Amino acid sequence: MISYDDLRQLQQVPSGPDACTLSLYVNINQANQSNLNRGFITAVENMFRQMSEGQQNHRERLEAECRRVLDFLANYTAGGKGLVIFSDSSRDLWWQRDLQVEVPTGARWTPHPWVRPLLELIEEHDHFAVVLLDKQRARILTVDATGVTQQAEIESEVANRHQATGTDHIWSQSHMERNHTNQVVGHVKRVVEELSTIVDRTRVSRVIIGGPVEAASILVGELPKRLEQMVTGAISVPIDANTERLMEEVRAVQQRYEQEDESRLVESMITAAHKGDRAVLGITDTLEAIQQQRIYCMMVARDYHIEGKECDSCHVLVVDGQEKCSFCGGKLEAAPDLINRASYRVLEQSGKVQIISGAAAGKLERIGVGAVLRF
Repeated sequence: MISYDDLRQLQQVPSGPDACTLSLYVNINQANQSNLNRGFITAVENMFRQMSEGQQNHRERLEAECRRVLDFLANYTAGGKGLVIFSDSSRDLWWQRDLQVEVPTGARWTPHPWVRPLLELIEEHDHFAVVLLDKQRARILTVDATGVTQQAEIESEVANRHQATGTDHIWSQSHMERNHTNQVVGHVKRVVEELSTIVDRTRVSRVIIGGPVEAASILVGELPKRLEQMVTGAISVPIDANTERLMEEVRAVQQRYEQEDESRLVESMITAAHKGDRAVLGITDTLEAIQQQRIYCMMVARDYHIEGKECDSCHVLVVDGQEKCSFCGGKLEAAPDLINRASYRVLEQSGKVQIISGAAAGKLERIGVGAVLRF
């Protein structure tokens, strides 16, 4: 699974003035003709060659990292649709994940890992739990960009309803109905207990429920408040649904929820900023808030890109054309992907970065970026 904890793990790697990381995202989907017969490796080799030819600083180190990655790919078997690697031998960094979703092939040689595509993946494929249940069985799975993982399977002994006829059997029928209902509720409570444990262990933030209406309704009624608040939707799939069917249904629910959630978040941020209430809009004020370590959540429109500069001494980020840092007088170096640098800084400060897409991104069209502040 991939989460913000993974990104924070990357930030714990020691940094320095000469630090450089090779970041690589590769589309390895074998359904694409160009990726067959390990064609994706040829694409990476060509990309590395172009990077090396255009590199002026640390060229030998870049070529060494490229060889390290290519040596790995030589023995790599594509098992998903995407691959991400961060490599820096000087800091003993090797971070690799297989993905069950496609990513555009691309690479960067930068002082910090190129995390923006990973942030987009986390936002698009949030880590959540799926509960599929009927009156006797249940499966609890976790889903994110790396795929589907079954966490638990539960089976309970629940007596079937028996149809009784005649007045002599009325009491017996009623008794069997109550017994059946109590056993179903007991089964559901077992599911809730296991779900709670899995949520705590895997730190999922959302829950989707699937199964027959009666069993699903009982489950919702038995959920404690904290889990009930995490439920984002329901899907109509059988308990033994295969991964492809499950993912199709889950993604539809997830997309609807995220679009609604992002719209609410952006509207709330814009309203708060206009009132001067712990929110800012625009790149200049957002960078100032980063420097003051005030950001709780930075929101960036998906297609927003901007160039800027970074101080080689105090690492302040700016967008204006000045030559020296106004904070410490240090030299300002070019930062072609300013949002990546800013995102990394926010995550270093234990903040969140949310990539906004769809209709919600239209609300950020003029400003591109904004932030909700801690204080």
